[in-house]
Amino acid sequence: MKKQVLFGLALICSAFMTDLMAADPSVDPAVYTPRGTNGEMTLKSKWLYSNKLNNYNVAADFVAPAATARGMAVKDGKMLFIDRTNKQIVVVNGATGAKEAPVSLAASNMFTYVGKNKAGTADSTYTAGLWGYQDIKVDNAGNILVGNIITSNTGRFQIWKVNLATGAGTLVIDQPDLATLFPSATTMRFDAFGVWGDVNSNAVILAANASTTAMEVYKWVITNGAAAVPTLIELDNSTATGADLAGLANLGSAPQVFPLDDNYFYVDGNATFPVLCDKDGNVIDGFKNNLRHLKDSVTAPLSDPKTIWSMNQGHNGVVEFQVGDNYFLLMAASNTAATPASTFRLFKFADAGKAFSGLTCLWTFPQAGMGAASNAYRTAMPCVEVSGSIAKLYVYTGENGYGMYEFNTATTGLSNHEMSNAVISLVDGQINISETVASAEVISITGQKIASAKNISTIAAPKTNGVYIVTVVDKNGAKKVQKITVNQ
Repeated sequence: MKKQVLFGLALICSAFMTDLMAADPSVDPAVYTPRGTNGEMTLKSKWLYSNKLNNYNVAADFVAPAATARGMAVKDGKMLFIDRTNKQIVVVNGATGAKEAPVSLAASNMFTYVGKNKAGTADSTYTAGLWGYQDIKVDNAGNILVGNIITSNTGRFQIWKVNLATGAGTLVIDQPDLATLFPSATTMRFDAFGVWGDVNSNAVILAANASTTAMEVYKWVITNGAAAVPTLIELDNSTATGADLAGLANLGSAPQVFPLDDNYFYVDGNATFPVLCDKDGNVIDGFKNNLRHLKDSVTAPLSDPKTIWSMNQGHNGVVEFQVGDNYFLLMAASNTAATPASTFRLFKFADAGKAFSGLTCLWTFPQAGMGAASNAYRTAMPCVEVSGSIAKLYVYTGENGYGMYEFNTATTGLSNHEMSNAVISLVDGQINISETVASAEVISITGQKIASAKNISTIAAPKTNGVYIVTVVDKNGAKKVQKITVNQ
């Protein structure tokens, strides 16, 4: 009897200790065939926690309690996860996968506001939105932002800027009047947000509506650090011109939006693959222009029978990045119901035009997937940091794991430190550049030179509607390439 009791206690203790002790990071064991004319592009797993590798299965392994780490961002080699339950930012060393000391946000009273009580006799503190600490992003200047979730236009939408050293928060957006501004949007829901620019000066913040009856993105323009009243962008879902969004009644659950600049953004929902849109809601590009690359037959070329992986909708996340003079796209490729479950896919654009029609599939990874644990909130976030010819690819799939892969290319050209910070915008028939540049060139999507000039900060936009590529070289020799859409 005593032996049985002792054995039972040992089993309980073993299970308890397993839940307390985090597993060590592993490495994706798959081999990724080099790509490029001379095999100059390589992909290698540096470390990986995943449900599939059995080192992301218990509470001690998770970055936050189940279903509460719904956003991930990267800054200076650190992966930053928002932990909704504990009101903190979980910090992971991007080089090793080791967890570092979290940043507590609990003392900052974020996602609250002061208002009169129901009797109107005293001030009370209320919670903004359904939950705070829902999403996390990093803007182009390195500011860390966290947002809440609202489930109707009566919700109070907030974005806060966080001091990572102290956990202190500064309010960036506080929108209490969405019902007044958009009275017909009664089923408004924001699960996430996207940012471009510097919220301390000039920036754009977008949030996609997860309503089942809306194809909408809402936009806040920040000028000199102050957010203007939001505007509505209605996405084109018409059968005539809606292309990838044609016929859709909604974007699906938990849609994400990723602004590239003031003019363009990707939208990615449970019902879509990533789709490039402009600030007027027009569909600019998407996989409808390259359906064959929804299938990957190149990651495992020697398999017998040949392995073909099909992308599916369901997980939401995408990022563009540049290494030298080459342009790439990294996105969530499969959800938890696919085989393999929870993967990412890396593509190479043909040129600076970054057209989907010129995409080349490089790899799907991890080859075995990250896992099939339920991820109802759809987060599958890729983030990239580039230094010279090396891009660090950070990936996170909710409930299934996170890791870092190193993408190395021997391509030559501008390093990430030599890319111009000039801002290019199209206003009233003029292409405006935020500084005087040494040269500017406008080329059609078919490669025809439309205009060029030297030592200018403005240049006339083309008269014909269409998509064009603007290339500027600043006074320091750094280059910036950007698409514009003329729609007069």
